[in-house]
Amino acid sequence: MTSVFRVRVTPGDAEFKIREGERILAAARRSGVWLPFECGWGACGTCKLTLTEGEIDPLFDTAPAIHPRDERRKRILACQSAACSDLVVKATWTDESPRAHLGTGDYTAQLEQVDELGPDIHRFRFRLDRPAEYREGQFALLELGPDLRRCYSMAATSGDHQVEFIAKRYDGGAGSERLFSLPLGSVVPMELPYGDMWLRQDTLPIVLIAGGTGVSAILALAQQLAAADDPRPVRAFYGAGSVDELVGRSELAHLLAGLPNGRLHATTSTPCADDSTPSGYVTDALAAHADSLTGARIYLAGPPPMVDAVLQLLSTSGHPLDTIHYDRFG
Repeated sequence: MTSVFRVRVTPGDAEFKIREGERILAAARRSGVWLPFECGWGACGTCKLTLTEGEIDPLFDTAPAIHPRDERRKRILACQSAACSDLVVKATWTDESPRAHLGTGDYTAQLEQVDELGPDIHRFRFRLDRPAEYREGQFALLELGPDLRRCYSMAATSGDHQVEFIAKRYDGGAGSERLFSLPLGSVVPMELPYGDMWLRQDTLPIVLIAGGTGVSAILALAQQLAAADDPRPVRAFYGAGSVDELVGRSELAHLLAGLPNGRLHATTSTPCADDSTPSGYVTDALAAHADSLTGARIYLAGPPPMVDAVLQLLSTSGHPLDTIHYDRFG
């Protein structure tokens, strides 16, 4: 029989029940206690709590947001910690309702369509048990099996029963291989939305940057801009290993062409046989068009090495950090 514990949050008197093995963040949310969080999988550190009393099981002890000093300070990640006893934790704040862009919920999703877009790259369409509201650019956490949680950015606009993801299969990648092996009709538990990369409403020019299947989030942002006939200048940069892997190129170009001032720059790390696409990395294309970055708000999605390289380039050029919004997971 599964044990049930109590978690008390200080300061204040918030309290909730948690099942043995359940994540603190999920148990709090389901009980109507909203703690600070952003990414939901251990990268940002927003959900860190101070453990005052009790014992926890760290579910992802190599999470990017965990630092050696956290153990000394008894700081834990609410999204990656399960209760082994009653707990007392200290949070920076609690609320009875979620932040406007993070009304995260639990969904049951059924796989209803899979389309091959490129070499080992597919688009997956799931039907949710109820309509989901999220901000374009955000992502979902898919429960693909026991201890097999993976993040995928939504590739379409919000407000429907359906969600779509563009994903690549990696040899030996437990998550991607499980996703690609799902037969139509498979049911997958999902949590959504997560993430802070969503379109800000201001007057700054917009730069969209995608690497590989990071185009999933960038396509959703471009769809939102096109639907609103947004007047802001939009420059997009999209890089992949080969022309065949630029799977969202035509769709992205079409969306940008419908905007008053939209333009796409695509590049591949492997030279194109007919020279129709410039070769190089996304950072090379950005450096060649550095003027487009000045004064712009930047949205960036892709694999960690690419995202880190772009962030380094932006840092070196002195681009303000508060105008850069990104997701980096692979």
